[in-house]
Amino acid sequence: MSPLLSADEHELVVELMNIGIGRAANALSQMVQDEVLLSVPQLQFLHPTEASGCFCHYMPGALAGIMQDFSGFMTGRAALLFPEERSLELVRAILGEDMSIGEISELEQETLAELGNILLNNCLATLANLLNQQIQTDLPQVFNVDPPHLLNRLTLTEDQDNTSFIMLVHIKFSLRERDLEGYLAFVIDVRSADMFVAALQEYLAELTVR
Repeated sequence: MSPLLSADEHELVVELMNIGIGRAANALSQMVQDEVLLSVPQLQFLHPTEASGCFCHYMPGALAGIMQDFSGFMTGRAALLFPEERSLELVRAILGEDMSIGEISELEQETLAELGNILLNNCLATLANLLNQQIQTDLPQVFNVDPPHLLNRLTLTEDQDNTSFIMLVHIKFSLRERDLEGYLAFVIDVRSADMFVAALQEYLAELTVR
């Protein structure tokens, strides 16, 4: 549980993320031409110092990732993370089985960037729309990293005072006979957290009067 959120607010974030991830799954399903099954999101709020150990525990091997900065009613950085060794398999599922390894490798970065853009944008846009807020996203960046160095990638450039927290969403992807475990991580600048919490509180207040 986050010290920034009440139990009701925490539950609301889980519910909203579940909706966003569901919409992202529908978009991914169209990309791979197959049904995409997702586990119920597990949500954790972590201080950056806690997050590093958590990443190493849950994701011990090399990682492939797509990150995207966002701003608006909350400011931060979102990332889609999964095992590096499975990235070509995921790209093959998107591009088609009949492509050669060479062709897939050439298109890997571009395909992963598009995948991250669709999934992260679906989650962020859904969160903002349901809360009646505005959010803007930058172009996605594809990267590869070992878990001990992941935090350096996710930390906001201007965040010299460690004034951010990480909203870590753990989901498991299943598509056809492939099995891919992935994480969504949202690094939120604490300086914008008040606006984020206020939006949650306003949403909850509106529910009580309906």
